[in-house]
Amino acid sequence: MEDKIAFLLSKYKETFFEDAQKVISCGGRFEILGNHTDHNHGLCLASACNLEIVAAVSKKESQIVKFQSEGFELDEVDLLDLTPKESEYATSKGLIRGVASYLKQHGYKIGGFNAYSESTIFKGAGVSSSAAFELLVGFIFNELFNEGKISKLELCKAGKYAENIYFGKKSGLLDQIGVCYGGVVKIDFENIDSPEIKQVEFPFKDLHFVLVNTGGDHSSLSDLYSSIPSDMYEVARACGKNYLIECTPEQVNKHKKELTANAYLRAVHFFSENQRVKIAFTALQEKDQDTFLRMINESRKSSTKNLKNMMVESHYKGSPLEACDLLLKYSDNEGAVKINGGGFAGSVIALVPSNKLEKVLTKMKDVYGQNNVCEIFIRDSGPKVIYNK
Repeated sequence: MEDKIAFLLSKYKETFFEDAQKVISCGGRFEILGNHTDHNHGLCLASACNLEIVAAVSKKESQIVKFQSEGFELDEVDLLDLTPKESEYATSKGLIRGVASYLKQHGYKIGGFNAYSESTIFKGAGVSSSAAFELLVGFIFNELFNEGKISKLELCKAGKYAENIYFGKKSGLLDQIGVCYGGVVKIDFENIDSPEIKQVEFPFKDLHFVLVNTGGDHSSLSDLYSSIPSDMYEVARACGKNYLIECTPEQVNKHKKELTANAYLRAVHFFSENQRVKIAFTALQEKDQDTFLRMINESRKSSTKNLKNMMVESHYKGSPLEACDLLLKYSDNEGAVKINGGGFAGSVIALVPSNKLEKVLTKMKDVYGQNNVCEIFIRDSGPKVIYNK
C-alpha cells in the first residue's frame, strides 16, 4: 500500500502542481447471494472486497471538481450546474455531478476538489466499479466539507441517486451498501429508506473466493439488465402491489395466466432467492459450510433456469454460464459458483476449497487471461482515509 500511496501522491503533484492533502481508498463489492432481489425490496448477502479505487485528493476554494483517473482523460465538473445531462450518462462526470446534487439537496456541503485515482476494479464486470466510484466521491465530499458527519446510509443513497438519475442505470441499493459497510452483510430492503443491515463473520477458512471476469461488459446491456426488475414489477402490479416483497408466491400463482413466462419465472427466482439468503445467513452463523455452499449452487441454478441472466441468448461462448461450467469442472464439482452482479456478461464468483485453488486459478487464467482471474478477499471496511498530509 505504501508504494501505491507514493505513486498517487507523485501523479497528483505531476498533474495539479501541488501536494495532495489526503489519500482515500474505497473497495468494490461482490455479491454472495441475493441476485436481483434488492430492487423489489428483498434480501441480499454481499461483501466489500480488496479490489479498490484509491485517490489522492485536495480541497479547493472553487466549485470545480477536477478528477483524473489513471489511463483516462481528466474530468472537470462545475458544481454550480447540478442538472442531469444525457450526454453524461454512463460517465464518471455524471456520477460526480449526481452525488453532489443529492448531497446539496439534503443539506450537506459540497465544494471543489482535485483528485488523481487508480483502480484495480474490473469495469462493467459486476464488482461495482460505478458504486465504488460513487462512494469514493461521496466520501471525499464528506471528509473535505462535512467533517465526516454524513452517515454511511446517506452516502449510499447519494450513490444510488447519481447512478439512477445521472448515470442512466436503474440499479437498487445493494452495490452501494456492499461497498460502504465493509465485511459480509445481510441486507433486508423491505423498508428501502431504512434497510436492515446485519454484519456476519465469514467462518470458513478453507474456502477461497475466486473472481473470474469473462471479458464481457454488462454496461452496454442496460436493456437486458433493466428487463429483470421490469418483469418483477409487472408481476407485482398483476397482484395489485408495487413490489414483489408485498406479494406471496400463492398470489403470484393465481395470476400466472396473465403473466409472460419470463416474468413469472423471475418472480419464482425472487421468492426462492430470498429464502436462500435467510438459510445461508444462518449457515454462516452456525458455521454450516455444506448448507452455505448448497445455497450458492442453488442460486446459480435459479439464475440459469428462472432469472435467465447467465448469458445473452445464443452466446454461450465467453458467457458467465460457460465460466461457471468451467469452474465446476476444474474444481471437480467441489465448492460453489454463481453469477456476480447484473448478469448476461461480466463476472462470476466461486468458492474454492484450498486443495483445488491452485488448479482452478491456473486453468481459468489459461482460458480468460492472467488479469481476469484472481483470488479476492473480504475487505473489513468501507471508504477510508489511508494518508493525511
